[in-house]
Amino acid sequence: MRYRYNEVNLHTHSYYCRHGKGEIVDYVNVAKAKGLLKVLGFSEHAPLPDRTLDYGTRMAYSELDDYERDVKRADGRGGIKVLLGAECDWIEDEAGYYRDELLGERGYSYLLGSVHSMVSPVTGLDTYISRMGIAFRPMLPEYVRKYTKMLSSGLFLYGCHPDLYMADYRMWDENAKAAAKDIGECAKDCGVPLEMNDNGLRKCLIDTEEGKRHPYTNKEFWLMMKDMGVKIAMGSDAHMPQDVQGNETEGFPSATIKLSQDIGIKLVDWEIEGNQIRVADE
Repeated sequence: MRYRYNEVNLHTHSYYCRHGKGEIVDYVNVAKAKGLLKVLGFSEHAPLPDRTLDYGTRMAYSELDDYERDVKRADGRGGIKVLLGAECDWIEDEAGYYRDELLGERGYSYLLGSVHSMVSPVTGLDTYISRMGIAFRPMLPEYVRKYTKMLSSGLFLYGCHPDLYMADYRMWDENAKAAAKDIGECAKDCGVPLEMNDNGLRKCLIDTEEGKRHPYTNKEFWLMMKDMGVKIAMGSDAHMPQDVQGNETEGFPSATIKLSQDIGIKLVDWEIEGNQIRVADE
């Protein structure tokens, strides 16, 4: 069955991610009350069996069974189809775990791919990108390398917030454009959509050399993706139930949908059969 882009949100977190609020069922209830979404996918940050919680945004591996139970129990509530997914940081050594256990043994409907953190050259610790400040600038090529490796893995339904690097790389200069070009070319070659992330537009404005803007979901980046013919998805990246489809903006269901229409981007629709999901044919 085909679903329109604005009927589906696949990027949803809850209290399981340790920096979200609300239980799984709370998000489903709000989605039903708002009345637009027909499909809601949950994508908690995937735990890693043999690692710590890093910067505190992953559920423990011991919580996986409870998370899966809560998602499956919510399926069909209020007439909303609920899918089991996970958002996975690209860690090359964990690719087999993502593929064999999450998609394989546990039967997840989909995985989303991200690059949230890198090893800080200052502290030597795995650090969230937007907390690095100016130290991130020389790391931009490594971010691109990791992001394109993630897209090329074949494991992920789409790549989340590819322009997250703009949270700390605060210039739309030739380096920022080259990074966007490399990410966009890889996404197009692999046929993997990139995500316009509504959470970036919910965050406070930051100061840049070009003036104030949101840290990511950057207009210039997405205009480039449009011109390159990259497939583009949207995700709310909700961390609170009220954000489950984004925040209504000037009559649009979310700021991301408004931005996409303002700059002429066509967002992908989805095809779902059972619990399997893929990008719908154009």
